[in-house]
Amino acid sequence: MKHSLRLEHITLTDLDTAHLEDKLNRIEKHLAPPYTTSVTIMHDTHHTKGNVITCTIVIEQGKQVFRAERAHETVQSAIDACISALKSSLLSSHELRKSHT
Repeated sequence: MKHSLRLEHITLTDLDTAHLEDKLNRIEKHLAPPYTTSVTIMHDTHHTKGNVITCTIVIEQGKQVFRAERAHETVQSAIDACISALKSSLLSSHELRKSHT
């Protein structure tokens, strides 16, 4: 899946990038072209204890916008939580469209 990626105060490892690609490819089947995907991953530097990684994914499909933002201690867990929320939103939207036709 093509997407734009923005990083703030963090660099992704190859493993993190592969994980992101894999998760985005899994939700691609719930989308109908054309759509755009933008991903923002940032390390919140204002926290004094622990790592806080925030992942935001925005998918624009026609007039619909699907957005999820989740914060966790690791990049992969933040991506997983964000993808899970997006998948839930996409499935409920699909069911809503299906019931109206």
